[in-house]
Amino acid sequence: MDINNKHEINSYLDIDGNLLQLFVFVFEENSVTRAAERLGITQSAVSHGMNKLRKITNDPLFVRSGRGITPTHTAKQIIDGARNLLRDMRSLSQPRGFNLKSASGKFTIAGSDAIWEPILSSLHIALRNEAPMLDLRIVNADPNSPIGLREGNCDLLLTPIIPQGIEFKQQKLFEDEFVCFFDPEITSAPKSLDDYLSRKHARIVFSSIETTPIDQFLASIGKQRRVSIQLSSFSGLPSLMKGTDVIAILPSLLKKSIMTNFGTTPAPIPVDPLEFYQIWHSRDDENSLHRWVRQYLKTLALKF
Repeated sequence: MDINNKHEINSYLDIDGNLLQLFVFVFEENSVTRAAERLGITQSAVSHGMNKLRKITNDPLFVRSGRGITPTHTAKQIIDGARNLLRDMRSLSQPRGFNLKSASGKFTIAGSDAIWEPILSSLHIALRNEAPMLDLRIVNADPNSPIGLREGNCDLLLTPIIPQGIEFKQQKLFEDEFVCFFDPEITSAPKSLDDYLSRKHARIVFSSIETTPIDQFLASIGKQRRVSIQLSSFSGLPSLMKGTDVIAILPSLLKKSIMTNFGTTPAPIPVDPLEFYQIWHSRDDENSLHRWVRQYLKTLALKF
């Protein structure tokens, strides 16, 4: 085998289902932006995937036309083949005669137990009844959770942070407003921005960057708060705040779980709602058990 033939084989083997789906969506939408929305990934991830396909096919595939893009002759030639391959791949992934009652093994979900407790407890009850042989595993989400999805150590990630990568699929479950939590036995709700800034604050950060949208907003108006407690997860917050005058702006959903004994008041500063997503690897997109769990979570989320 000469070098050129070896290169050709390696090139076409670089094409996977993710790239095929990306190509089809860009072809159908004539837009990187709309294709990204359908795929649930970023525009930069679509552009990266298209660059890989251009190198493999040695063709630009799409060229600019007015406000959009138009497929090249090569793209028009290969679109039907790409669609047929995707159809065949879907049929291979469909188990014959799937029966939820007989599903066994483990299903692992990564997410903050405090945020997701109401939803995950309902899922656990449903699985006990519908899939009694299936074991549910809940692990705490962290910055490495997308790696767990990629390597197959985790089936589903519940998070407000969408990971980068063309191989990940996403679905928005719900959004939650931020409210200000306080211990009503010790202190009262802040009445104004100045009152809010005069208090001691608790803050949750999930990375080494010690800032949040709240701190960024305050900095934009030349203000700063005193953070007396900082944690990397929600679970330890109630015991540290209870019996103190410390306040915290947190997702209101926590009122249904670990912050049930605390008072709440609207956040005294503008904070965008927090959007929560379920994230999965594209290889599980057509998995029947996986689809059942995702649909059940989506149905539950409609109640929140």
